[in-house]
Amino acid sequence: MPICSFCKKHYKEPRGLTVFTFDGKTVHFCSSKCRRNIALKRDPRKVNWIKKEKKISKAEKEAEKKAELLEEKETLQEEKIESLKKPEEKKK
Repeated sequence: MPICSFCKKHYKEPRGLTVFTFDGKTVHFCSSKCRRNIALKRDPRKVNWIKKEKKISKAEKEAEKKAELLEEKETLQEEKIESLKKPEEKKK
């Protein structure tokens, strides 16, 4: 999967545009929006819509981490309960 040269987003191959420069570099664009912004010589770090996408992705990552931590805690609690039950069964 190529990565857009402007917004750094991964996109699937049939989409977007790939430009080969005369010096042998390849430049990938996921949309015409990114292509126009490069033509206008805009800095991707200063464009608001890219900043919003990055914030959303960070929030999603944090939510995923919290969900994983909760799952790990639940499995640890289940293992503790099982380990406490096992010695009782051995005594019988």
